[in-house]
Amino acid sequence: MAFFRKKKKEDTGNQILDVNNIRTGCRADTSDEAIVSVGQMLLDAGFIEEGYIQGMLNRDHGLTTYIGNDIAIPHGEYDVKDCVKRTGLAIQIYPDGIPWAGGTVRVVIGIAATTDEHITILQNIAERLGDMAVVEEVVSGTPASIHRIMTEKTA
Repeated sequence: MAFFRKKKKEDTGNQILDVNNIRTGCRADTSDEAIVSVGQMLLDAGFIEEGYIQGMLNRDHGLTTYIGNDIAIPHGEYDVKDCVKRTGLAIQIYPDGIPWAGGTVRVVIGIAATTDEHITILQNIAERLGDMAVVEEVVSGTPASIHRIMTEKTA
């Protein structure tokens, strides 16, 4: 099964990560700017309602979503789960980096999950992007190559 693909009886093509939800060459001065931007992508794609973006900010302010390896995974907590329409991801690449919780982030992955799917998504992100060489591939990649890296089947 591909990484970010919902498992269904019939494959309707309803992907959690669509290539159209991957942006490269992004710029932001702060983590809040990046969170609002990736949240807007989730909103525009129909994954969330607007209140979820504030929940993403609140979550990062309470407990950072920076996970190391130049990656942040902004997401809301349970108090905004009712703002999630369907599970989905948006990825933004910041080649110049953004200061974030004492580190630098170049890959921002916004997560909206209707259930505890976020745990599996987080595990898959850690597995796929645990190697800095792969992170470098993602940072220098195109939306299509990033999509391939994030969705290809693993052995």
